[in-house]
Amino acid sequence: MLIPRSSIGYMNQVFENVSQVNWEEAAALYASLRGAGVIVLNGEGRSKGALNIVCSEIAKMRGGKVVMDRADVGFPDRDMDGAAPILWERYGKLSLLVLSGSGRSLVPLVDAQKLALYITRTGRRREFSVDVVTSDPNSPLGRLGRDFGTCLTVKGREIDEDAVDTSAFKSVGILEDVFILGASLVLQAIAESLYTGRPYEIRERVQRLMNETNGVIEAFVGSDFTKTLVELLERRNLAFFAGLGSGREVGRMIAVRLGHVKRAIGDQVYVAGESSTPPPRAGDVLLVISYSGETEVVISWCRNFKKLGGTVLSIVGRSNTTLESLSDHTFRIETNAEPGAPNDFYIKAAFATSPVPILLVERLQERGLKLPEYILRWYHSITG
Repeated sequence: MLIPRSSIGYMNQVFENVSQVNWEEAAALYASLRGAGVIVLNGEGRSKGALNIVCSEIAKMRGGKVVMDRADVGFPDRDMDGAAPILWERYGKLSLLVLSGSGRSLVPLVDAQKLALYITRTGRRREFSVDVVTSDPNSPLGRLGRDFGTCLTVKGREIDEDAVDTSAFKSVGILEDVFILGASLVLQAIAESLYTGRPYEIRERVQRLMNETNGVIEAFVGSDFTKTLVELLERRNLAFFAGLGSGREVGRMIAVRLGHVKRAIGDQVYVAGESSTPPPRAGDVLLVISYSGETEVVISWCRNFKKLGGTVLSIVGRSNTTLESLSDHTFRIETNAEPGAPNDFYIKAAFATSPVPILLVERLQERGLKLPEYILRWYHSITG
């Protein structure tokens, strides 16, 4: 497998880790998902967001799967062992799909343990599976996956407790970027192979995704769009991120990483449309992620934002859209989206925007502003 080279150091680690994936493990996860009538997602924080992005494509594709979240209104029971038989009666085989870098995330671990106990008690191994994607196959979740379903290992990075220099961000990434991005890329390849019914294509699709995604990253980081975005973010203003469905998940992933940097200079970051989101003010900035560029709710947010004197930037997958016409600045990500097939736009958008907090930190350093050491140590204490 040919590993592309990125100007963003930690992206090279992402690609290197992906190239080392055990393809038999990937094929086993494919087979489990292929046989499932319903996929129940579980993860915490940005891992959950990445899982939502990929599984949304699995749900939307022609001949797709039923995908459920534990937080869905229609989830049939408060506990996984109580929900499992009900979901099986409705949809057939159930896959509990967990994404956890550490393999120790509390809520996913509790659900996996309860499903494992139910499988042990009933002996129904063919009808239920615990499918885990993790950096640590020997973790509690990793062992549950090996024993009651599948375990796909995607490496993260080693924690460097002593690294507090902001210049290190560009080499190592922040907030588990290495694991989350690598895992999401492999899962996207599996989703595309589910659509075609060809598990032997997984490795080939991973190679294509790495090459294309690296091209998107280089174009994004070197663009006038990103230069303008960083200039706007360094100002004293509120930053808002918006989208619907997967677009919102990408926006949330950016907001989580960027929020700590903005708060260090006295500002806040919000995801548009949530109950705690305040109204914008003149001078605030809104970044919208939308493949179609025509989502009515998103268009409405943009119109209101501009009326109040804010600046709108957008990342889109199509040209000449309503969103582009309303935006002060637009970046387009090329995709080869086939109707009914999984779309890789949102995975590419997540990769492209991942370095934005790092670029902002570098800009603040150039201005002579040092971020508080406790924030820097916090960054590295959870990088993996």
